[in-house]
Amino acid sequence: MQWLARKLVPREGVIQCGLGKGLRFDATGGYPGYLLGTSEPEEQALLGRLLKPGMVFYDIGANIGFYSTLAAGLVTATGRVCAFEPFPESARLCRKNALSNGFAQVTVVEAAVGAENARVTLSLGEGSAMHKVAKGGPGIEVPVVAIDSWRRETGAPAPQVVMIDVEGAEIEVMRGMLTTIKDSLPVLLVEVHWLGESFVDFVRLQLEPLGYRLTTYAGGAVPPGYTRYHALLAPSGSNS
Repeated sequence: MQWLARKLVPREGVIQCGLGKGLRFDATGGYPGYLLGTSEPEEQALLGRLLKPGMVFYDIGANIGFYSTLAAGLVTATGRVCAFEPFPESARLCRKNALSNGFAQVTVVEAAVGAENARVTLSLGEGSAMHKVAKGGPGIEVPVVAIDSWRRETGAPAPQVVMIDVEGAEIEVMRGMLTTIKDSLPVLLVEVHWLGESFVDFVRLQLEPLGYRLTTYAGGAVPPGYTRYHALLAPSGSNS
């Protein structure tokens, strides 16, 4: 058991299987499944189906860059990955993991994402994937960017695919990128954290008029009670 525990401690190495097989990755502070390549196979399969060379991918709540690194390999040097991560150490590892594989197409934005530009407290969870924006209390102060204003300021290209994992701030993220959504109609992969009917209502009022349909990643209906789940928001006519 001790030997197995040492083998599974997140560290730097080569991803063993899955979409990122053969890529170098520093999983320090992350999950053992990152290096094994077994982490969240459903998400990996979706990215493998959706992302093609030359495409633009936004990873909002990128943590240490597992999906940003996988996506960079898929979009190749002709595409672009924009990874948003507010926790400084996680952002550093996200940059390191891109550079370790020669992925100059990855841009790491060290900021949270929300409805408007601001500064907020980032409440620190037990692991780096559990940090979340809070209204107050202990934590560290971090900047927040709204995607629409960030794109105006930087001239960044619009995404074709967006992944959002922000521990309960999903609606705020989408409020801050409604112009981008309306203009480019990206596929949205959203990990919904106990937002109840408010998330479904937001989709109905803001996204369904644009042709979006809400399902789970597997294509089924949202689970009863609107508990934590993975939402796939795809516009009509997309291949997702």
